[in-house]
Amino acid sequence: MALEKEESEIYNFSKLIEDVVSSDSTDQYALVVQFVDTTTAPYIEDDSVVYFIYYGEASGVQVAGDFTGWNPGGRSFTRLRDTDLWYRKEVFEKDARLDYKLVVGTNWILDPKNPNQIGGGFGPNSELAMPEYIHPTEILSRDGIDKGVITQIQLPSSYTGKTYQVHIYLPPNYGDANEYPVAYFQDGADYLNLASTKNVLDNLIADKSIQPTIGVFVVPNNRNTEYAFEDRFKYSDFFVSELVPYIDTNYSTISTAQGRAVIGDSYGGNISAIIAFQNPEIFGNCGIHSGAFQPNDFHTNSIVMDGVKKDIKVVTIWGTYEGSSLPPNMRRVRDYLEENSYEVLWKELPEGHSWGLWQATTDDMLEFFFPFNS
Repeated sequence: MALEKEESEIYNFSKLIEDVVSSDSTDQYALVVQFVDTTTAPYIEDDSVVYFIYYGEASGVQVAGDFTGWNPGGRSFTRLRDTDLWYRKEVFEKDARLDYKLVVGTNWILDPKNPNQIGGGFGPNSELAMPEYIHPTEILSRDGIDKGVITQIQLPSSYTGKTYQVHIYLPPNYGDANEYPVAYFQDGADYLNLASTKNVLDNLIADKSIQPTIGVFVVPNNRNTEYAFEDRFKYSDFFVSELVPYIDTNYSTISTAQGRAVIGDSYGGNISAIIAFQNPEIFGNCGIHSGAFQPNDFHTNSIVMDGVKKDIKVVTIWGTYEGSSLPPNMRRVRDYLEENSYEVLWKELPEGHSWGLWQATTDDMLEFFFPFNS
């Protein structure tokens, strides 16, 4: 049975459900097969209603993602009559962007009907981008522009007793005749590989959106202990007393606090705030992607909000789908910064704790910290 519709009619998933429920047993399979063969998933209606779809034999299907706290419980699919089509209806903001996976039985899988994926710290996820979400173009490699180069060093630390892999981005036409601001990144390999930050730097410099900037991408040895727990202050000492002097000695930098930014995600945002707010004479710019300040009973809050105004510019960006404690705490930090007359840029977006959020907003930080001087 063909899907019966006029040329001008949009045949949507709600209509499919209605037609299958009211059809005879032979026609329902033809309706489902034709629909599945001609659509991708998730299926979006009215700019905000989303149908997650799975087609195949299953004892049960669920969805887990940013919007469930990655817990599939309570997000079970409904089987459409006795066909092999399973679905679940959700409603999201028109500009939301979320990571998810399907759970078929006990197997977590990428959505086989969704061609869109996003890299994450634990591998790729399927991506739901709502109609008004704008995908970032600055993360894409462009032809026809000058591009920077990346070198790699191994830097030992007497403070932590560890050696750090550091990737150093030098902007196009780098030379000692000029002095360059420096952006330091935690989770350096992830900012390069998952956030495409080299492309971001290349494109922003080519577009004269930022000054030619050196990027320093530091790879942690144990990010939990170094960024959030027992070694966080030793790691901060390494950053301030060993890494920064090395970069200033070996490269042509603007060696002032205003010429340096420290940027990080999650626990990397936590340690970036510690480094900047305990050393404002070294770092005058702090970028916090979804700052996870929760460890040690929110001790980083007391470091940032100690009542003493620091000469630091701050960008803080987080998602509304980041659990019950992170968004309200980031609002609390934002409110303190604004009330104390910090120069601050903040964004709260309908997204999760994801590299999809962080890759699309790294440009906001760089443009705020190091705008191009015409």
